[in-house]
Formats: sequence, C-alpha cells, structure tokens
Amino acid sequence: MKSRFPFTSFPNGWFRVAYSDELHRGQIKPLHYLGRDLVIFRAENGTPHVFDAHCSHLGAHLGYGGKVKGEVIECPFHGWCFNGNGQCVDVPYANKIPSKAQIPVWSVREVNGVIMVYYHAQGETPTWEIPELPEYTSKEWTPFRLGHRWKIRTHVQEVIENAVDYAHLPFVHIKWETVKSEPLEVDGSVLKWRASREGGEFLGSAILFAKPEETLSDITCYGLGCKLIRVHAKVRINVNVLLMFLMTPIDHEYLDVHALFSIKKIFNPIITSAVARNIINQLRREIQQDIPILENKVYPIVPNLCDGDAPIAQYRRWVRQFYSEQPITNK
Repeated sequence: MKSRFPFTSFPNGWFRVAYSDELHRGQIKPLHYLGRDLVIFRAENGTPHVFDAHCSHLGAHLGYGGKVKGEVIECPFHGWCFNGNGQCVDVPYANKIPSKAQIPVWSVREVNGVIMVYYHAQGETPTWEIPELPEYTSKEWTPFRLGHRWKIRTHVQEVIENAVDYAHLPFVHIKWETVKSEPLEVDGSVLKWRASREGGEFLGSAILFAKPEETLSDITCYGLGCKLIRVHAKVRINVNVLLMFLMTPIDHEYLDVHALFSIKKIFNPIITSAVARNIINQLRREIQQDIPILENKVYPIVPNLCDGDAPIAQYRRWVRQFYSEQPITNK
C-alpha cells in the first residue's frame, strides 16, 4: 500500500509505551509500537526495560510466558536469561553462552508517570530529554488522569500540524471563534507558541455559569511524541488546566493518541471535579471532529498557503530534524 505521506511513519524521538502504574515489579507485558513487537518488564529493583520481543535463540516471544527473576528476564521456551542490557547471562543447560546471544534494547525513561522509549532510525542514543513537570508532583494540582485515547489513521506530524493550524477552528469546531496566535519559538527539539481567545465557551464555563473573559494557551511540543497545553481561563475564578497529549505510532497506518489532564484545584473539590469532567468531555468532542479529516486528507508537499494561514511552513521546517532521511519538502 502506498503511503499518504512523503516521509517515514516513524520519526525519531521519545514516545509513550506505558504508564508507571500499569507495570509492577516483576511484571512483563507484550507491546506493539513503531511497527515492532516489543516486551516491557520491570525488574525487581524497580527499573523498567523495553526489549525487542523475540529471544535471539529460537525466536520465542518474551511477553508470553516469560518471567522476571531479580534483574533478568527469562525466556519461556528454553530458560535463557537476559540482563537489562539485553545480554544473555545464563543458559541453564549449557557450559558456554553463545557470543551473539543478545536482544536489542531500547532507551527508556520514566517521567511524569509515563514510560517512554527513544526511537531512532539509525539506532543512535538520545540527544534530548522529556523534562519533569512541576504540576505532576504539586499538591495544588489534581493527579494526572487519562481522559481518553484514540486509534487514528494518520501520522504524528499531522496531529501537531493540526494544532498549529488555528484557521481551521471556527470551521471544524463550531463553538470556536477567532484565535490569536503568537509566532512559533524554536529551541532545538522543543517548539513553543501562545494562543489567546476572548469570550466564547471553554473550559468548564458551563459549570461555572459564566463565559471566560480571556483564555490563554501555552503550547509546548517535545519532539513529535509529547505535546503540552497549559490553559489559563479567566472566568468567575481562574481556571488552570494542563493537557498532555502522548502520541505513539503503532504501525505504518495508525497512531495511538492519549490525552491526559490535570487541573489546579479550585476552592471546592466538587466544583473541581465537575469542571474537570466538562473539560474532558469537550476535549473528546473536539478531537472526534478532527478525526474524519485527519484520516482522509492527503499531505500536499507544496501546500497552497495564503497570508491568513498559520505558520505551517515554519512548523514543517522544524520537524525535519526528526527524520534521518529528509522528507520531500517545499524548498
């Protein structure tokens, strides 16, 4: 099948594969992301590891019947044991371990309650990191919560481009009005911009019985796998929300999109909970409105942009750094 996109489905960078509370000590889980079968396990010392899934001996999948023994994972087929570096350290019925008894391992980070792996087409080590978020450990904010997840037939680059494209908002998302966006700020693998909107209905205003005077959104993208939106809405009281979108390619066609959120606690826990529900319900509606377009559009290599369009060309220049083989672009 011919791809709709003139670039690989798997750009380089950090991508979510699990959440911290999903993986207990000694637990193993099979995964399929980035076009590969993977296995994730947490050693008894608490360290998470992600390997290619299949044993280098006779190809058994470690995620189905494998065991964690201390700091190693044991293959369910013949009992070969591999340490956290993917090196075989024990063959229970042999006197000599084969020199090529190794399983490819992935760079893993556990941050903000999320387990992420670093993908690079040439297998290079990470050159940048996902930072710890102050909201994650702050008692003033609610615990990070998964609001919803979607399996979308699209490319991760397209999802973030859709966020940059503010011109589509009043046409696809009916309740949205004109949004003012400041210029994009590029700092290596990080992309930032601010958007503002006056009036309208947004972020729990139905619960608070008032429309916001102004809504400010500070957006930060860490590569293509993690997008943060910090929203400040001035209603009867100030409402502060953190939205975190985690996007991981499953295969050459589909993308796994997760939306997490946290809200700065309002004076009343019941009001806080009600506003949070209102926010996530609106978020689900708006993403559902985007999906039919994302799943059926094509990618114009040379888009026919006008002076009222968002900085799509600047965004596309920024994303080039995440491809080992440069995509076809408008020069």
